[in-house]
Amino acid sequence: MTAAPPPGLSLDPPAAVYLVHGPEDLLRAEAVAAIEANLLDPALADFNHDRFEGGGCDPAQVVAAARTLPVMAERRLVTVRAVDRIAPEALAPLAEYLKDPNPTTTLILEGAKVDLRRNPFPQVKQVGQVLACQPLYEREAARWVVERARTLSVRIAPEAARFLVDWAGTGLATLASELEKAATYAGEGGVIDLEAVAETAGGGRVHTVFELTDALGERDAARALTALGTLLEGGEAPLKVQAMIVRHFRLLWRAREAMTGGGDAGGLARALGVPPFVAGKLRAQAPRFREAELADAFVRFARVDFDLKGGASSPRWTLEDEVLALCGRVRAAGPVSPVG
Repeated sequence: MTAAPPPGLSLDPPAAVYLVHGPEDLLRAEAVAAIEANLLDPALADFNHDRFEGGGCDPAQVVAAARTLPVMAERRLVTVRAVDRIAPEALAPLAEYLKDPNPTTTLILEGAKVDLRRNPFPQVKQVGQVLACQPLYEREAARWVVERARTLSVRIAPEAARFLVDWAGTGLATLASELEKAATYAGEGGVIDLEAVAETAGGGRVHTVFELTDALGERDAARALTALGTLLEGGEAPLKVQAMIVRHFRLLWRAREAMTGGGDAGGLARALGVPPFVAGKLRAQAPRFREAELADAFVRFARVDFDLKGGASSPRWTLEDEVLALCGRVRAAGPVSPVG
């Protein structure tokens, strides 16, 4: 069974050369795998597939392999990984080859940091295809998770997909790993909901995230500080914890606005795109915050985000201060807990 080609990649007819580049490792790896799986007969792969690593290969040898005729097959494949590690001055043989590529060979050039201005890479567009594998934005990553779940014979609730991206970030390798764990938990044909993600993502630390956000929503400073300490002492990145706090308060603000028109928890769940049990919590928590307090919270979030990304001397102190402010408390003199 051949791999489904990623969007934007055409394999019929095969191109003489494919340039697969960009910083998103998983997209590059899967694009190369799809080309190889679709164009190469596995039974004859030993005769018709040459592989090179850019860090130590001679481009003249790459060209020699590309000029070789296939054995008992229509096509030969030559794959050069990490082509960006080949010194620019050594790429002349490849530039010369692309002026007249072998029609029975497909050449795959793969690299994370390819300079598209340098030869031979501008020539690829003339004789082949260029596939850029760029990082996805959060909304794109959530859609990717939904599509990826289908390939694992499960479905994932949109809110669970968004939460997974909020929790794990937009790196697709990490998302794929977390999704596979959740899919195993849900079982074939099952639905991955927030409960499944909470049980599997981050080694179970998501439960503590929910404890933190619930405590913040209830303005319970003691519980919130305990949950925050558990997360940070367990090695959770401060920026990831901050992202989940911001996410929860974004939902609180949306819930507060949606509730002005009345309606029950079911209607709120539909309006926010969250499960009913989450909507029920938000419905109870939102009235605890005045609109001005929520506006002030987002001003604070911007400042904390700036501090954390700028290398705050004590991320824990910064987050504890934020937790206390969100709960309507003021830090007493001296640290609440050890900094770090």
